[in-house]
Amino acid sequence: MTTRDTIYSVDAACGGKQLLSVLGEGVTQLPPESDGSGNVEYKTKLNPENEARTTHLATQLKWRLAEGNGHAVYVLGVHDDGEVVGISDVELQLTIQTIEDMARQLGNVQISSIDRRRLEDQGDQVVAEVHITQRNIVRRTELRVTVLGDHGAGKSTILGCLTYDEADDGRGKARLNLLRHRHEVESGRTSSITLGTIGFDAEGLVLNYANNRSAEHIFQRSRHVVTFVDTCGYVKHLKTTASAIVGHSPHVFCLVLAADAATVTGTTREYLRIAAVLGVPLMIVVTKMDAALKPQFAAMMHELLG
Repeated sequence: MTTRDTIYSVDAACGGKQLLSVLGEGVTQLPPESDGSGNVEYKTKLNPENEARTTHLATQLKWRLAEGNGHAVYVLGVHDDGEVVGISDVELQLTIQTIEDMARQLGNVQISSIDRRRLEDQGDQVVAEVHITQRNIVRRTELRVTVLGDHGAGKSTILGCLTYDEADDGRGKARLNLLRHRHEVESGRTSSITLGTIGFDAEGLVLNYANNRSAEHIFQRSRHVVTFVDTCGYVKHLKTTASAIVGHSPHVFCLVLAADAATVTGTTREYLRIAAVLGVPLMIVVTKMDAALKPQFAAMMHELLG
């Protein structure tokens, strides 16, 4: 991608592609910066103030690089609202120096190109595009799985086993790794949303919290990442579960059913309806097979599939 091909906005009226760059002659206004997504960052100017500030900026750069699969664009001399104001040559050099310091902190990052334009009506003011690339970028795939099921079905226990590589002791030991609040531990009922991550490296080795210190560490080492969203099973917290479904945009629903359940509950039926309405693929995991009676289990499956 060259600097003049940088897309800052998309206009459906122009066939979905409207090229707009700060380097274009006469450009005085860009669309507002997108804080929630994208690899483009607007900066009026940067100063090498202190190491803590540079570390914060480096973290921001790291996120923009991740959004751009190893490529970020810093647009200098522009406010967050897109107003092109320009900066002096000295301020530009200080800003580039700060970006270089940010890149050094990240280790495998470098400035690949710098292009500038002097503003016509302000001869001493310039704007610039700085393209930053990440070396040896690993292309990753991510699968987001939202885990649904009635309370007591074993959702948190399954995820505790998967993400911490720890077998359950039959008394809920595995699920303790995911529970966040004291009342959840005491009641055994999840009332909040918890994320769990596992990954697979290039050789297929499973990476989880047993051999990694954090989700970020798993992500950095993995070629393929699976993010599990553990939801609430108690009907009282159905709104919380619904917000998790909407907020995390799952690729797959995992519906957990307890084999010893007497019947398919209303909550379970509601989850099935949600999956059908949203058109999200659904897989069913059956737990507690050791505690199930064959006639009871057969009747539940007939009710589910009938």
